[in-house]
Amino acid sequence: MFLGTASVIFLIFATLGCSDSNSNQISTDSLTRAYQLAVPEELRYELTNDLGERVGLGVFESKISSTNPSIIVLQERYSRQDNPDAGDIITTRVSGANFSALGGDRKVASVKQLEVKGVSYAWKISESDDERPMLQKTDNLDDSSSIRTKKLPNMPIYANSSSFWLWRQLPLEVGYSASYIAVDPFEEKWQLVNITVPQSEILKTPFGEIPVWRVLVRSGRATRSAWIEQSNPHRVLKWDNGLTVMTLVD
Repeated sequence: MFLGTASVIFLIFATLGCSDSNSNQISTDSLTRAYQLAVPEELRYELTNDLGERVGLGVFESKISSTNPSIIVLQERYSRQDNPDAGDIITTRVSGANFSALGGDRKVASVKQLEVKGVSYAWKISESDDERPMLQKTDNLDDSSSIRTKKLPNMPIYANSSSFWLWRQLPLEVGYSASYIAVDPFEEKWQLVNITVPQSEILKTPFGEIPVWRVLVRSGRATRSAWIEQSNPHRVLKWDNGLTVMTLVD
């Protein structure tokens, strides 16, 4: 999902890999969630590159929809190190019942000197004529006439952008494994995501040394790592996609 350090969100999740995978490898049941998400909540992550240099800040916020209490609204706001204003804002709406994807939008501010083009789109999950889930995407938030659609596997669909919130609700333990389908509206594709927990670790953080689950996230040929605290509220304390590291700072 991200356009380089100028638009740091593109460095976080899209690199999980995104391709129309073989959905026969996955159950048609929703993921089993063991923990309730903390709502409302706001978390701040420092973003560093592969040299350890700070490149930006990510703010992750969750809250109940003001118009529909059965919907949870998730928002990511990313800013560059040289500009405190959020240049990339992703809003995702999910079902409070099963955390499945409902819709959302994204706005990326253009930065001419860094050759970053502005992005603006909205999306939602609807149902096709043959009752399969379908992605509907509107490229320009100001022009509802430019709508594209893509059929999705007939199984629970999760939003790629809801990953941090989804993972922390899972019943993680050493040996845990699960698979699910995630949709990436930016790429207009879906992906098969595999989650495994190979070990327990002690992670040094700004809050002290904390017991965590080392979580491996695989999609396609890409494997990335998340460190999720074992105790409540099970926050993602660190995420490493090979290019960018996100570390919870407050």
